[in-house]
Order: sequence, then C-alpha cells, then structure tokens
Amino acid sequence: MSEIVANDVRLHVQRIGPPGGAGTDVPTVVMLHGMVMDNMSSFYLSLGTYLADAGCDVICYDLRGHGRSERTPDGYRLTDSLADLTGLLDELGVDQPVHLVGNSYGATMALAYGLERGERVASLTLIEPPFLLEGLGEEMARSLSQILAAMSDDEVEQWLQQAAGRVAGRATRSARRLLQETTIAGDMLATQPFSTEALGRLAMPVLVVYGENSDIVNQAETLTSVIPNTTLVVLAHHTHMVLREATGYLRELMRWWLFEDRGTEPPVYVPRTERRFETPRWVTDMVPPPDLNTPRPAAAAEGGRG
Repeated sequence: MSEIVANDVRLHVQRIGPPGGAGTDVPTVVMLHGMVMDNMSSFYLSLGTYLADAGCDVICYDLRGHGRSERTPDGYRLTDSLADLTGLLDELGVDQPVHLVGNSYGATMALAYGLERGERVASLTLIEPPFLLEGLGEEMARSLSQILAAMSDDEVEQWLQQAAGRVAGRATRSARRLLQETTIAGDMLATQPFSTEALGRLAMPVLVVYGENSDIVNQAETLTSVIPNTTLVVLAHHTHMVLREATGYLRELMRWWLFEDRGTEPPVYVPRTERRFETPRWVTDMVPPPDLNTPRPAAAAEGGRG
C-alpha cells in the first residue's frame, strides 16, 4: 500500500509488518515526522524497519503537504493534522490503541492526539517536542515565517544550487513551495496552548527524549512536571537532530519501551563516538549561516567549470 485517501486528503503511506505477520498481540506503531523539511523517510530509515523486524506493525506516512502526500492549499492547522491521523487509522482498519512516535512537530502532534483521542493511544514517544503552555501557535508560525525568509534569500538559493547537493536542494525547494503556496504558517497561529489540567489527566505512559544541546531542551522540565507517568531521557552531546545523531541508541530505547518491563531503568546511553554535536548559533538566531556571506571561489561561482 502506498497511497490512501483519509479525511479527503491523499496520503502517502508505508506499512511495515513484522516477520511473522501482524496479529492482535503485536504493537502497532505510528510514526509522525517533523514539519516542512521532513517526511516519512526520516523515520522509515531510522526506526521503522528496525521496529518492524523487532515485532511491531509499523505505519509511516507523509503528513499533508509533505513528501509524496497531497499538497492542499489549506488545512494545516494542528486540528487538521489530528483529523488526518484519525482518518488514516480508520482507513487502515486499525481499531486497537496505537503507540505514537513523533519527532519535533510530529511529537507535538502526538501529544495533542493523546489529549484528544486518548482511547486510541497506547503510549506516546515524544522526540524533541516543541512544547509551550502559552504562545505555541505564535512560536511555530514565527519559526516558519523566518524559515521562508531565509529560504528566499538569494545567497541561500545560490548556495543550494552549488553546494548543498541535488537531494538537499530538491527537498528545500519543495519546502519553500509548501511555505509559499499554502496557508501552513498562518494555520499554525490557530494552535491552542496546551492545558495544564488536561495534560495532568493523560493516562497513557509517555517517553520524552531531548538532546542536551538542543535549542529547546529548556522545555523538558515543564513538560515532564505536568504530565504524569513520564520517562525523560536527555542525551548528552546531542541537539534537536537527535533522531539522526543517536539512531542506534533510539533503537535500543524503543525496544525497551515497547517490549520490556517499564518498571526497569531505560538502557544506559553510551556515546558511540567522541563527537559532540552543537546547535549552531545561526539556528538559534534563525539567520542564514555566516559562511554564505564569504566570497566564493571563482570555480564555484561559475558552476565548477575548470
């Protein structure tokens, strides 16, 4: 299965079953990727096939407007994303509670779904969730507007053409069209802040993962202080890109989360290399990287002709 229509939107879907086939006792895991510069492949390649081989029924899909899913002109509010997910589960005939795994915006979406449709959720895994009790919609809209401004910069466009590579350039151009041709940035303004009271009533277990050097790690304390039954894992030496940077450990962590006794401690994180990841200053400040302002070699400026 590659495409289904859910909530009147054509969604690109990949469902990966366990080696013995899906059954009633097999965990169903639904993966929700990040916004704009992301798609289902980030989960499919990092955790999806691994968890399927471990015995899960894994569902990955491109969110509306992303990857190979339909890019509708509007309908990008968080409530629309939740309705798309409900429609997807209904179309796939998934009637048992699922384990939601979300990264970045997908983690915020997973948390919101747990609040709205808790009866359909067995557990939540939130990887680097942007979480604010106030001003969440305004913050997401601001970030998207600044991303679009950076993408529209002539120097950024030239850099993409000459240095970023074909795949990165294509992904960025697709993201720019999403930001320019749809209401996604404005729709984020409609996102309501999370309710402390509602979060305090969440019944399902919640796993929260942040990178120690993430630009939003300061939100972890508030998130875990208001949600009961929460396990927090902060990975030293890592940033907001922890899904890519610490894939091996996240695989171990997810196997523990889905199959082991949660009364035990999560697996110990041992960095596989001495590399320390840092969030660049230009990411925090939301401006193009400084090397874009340096003169380019003549060969690069001429497209590499010798």
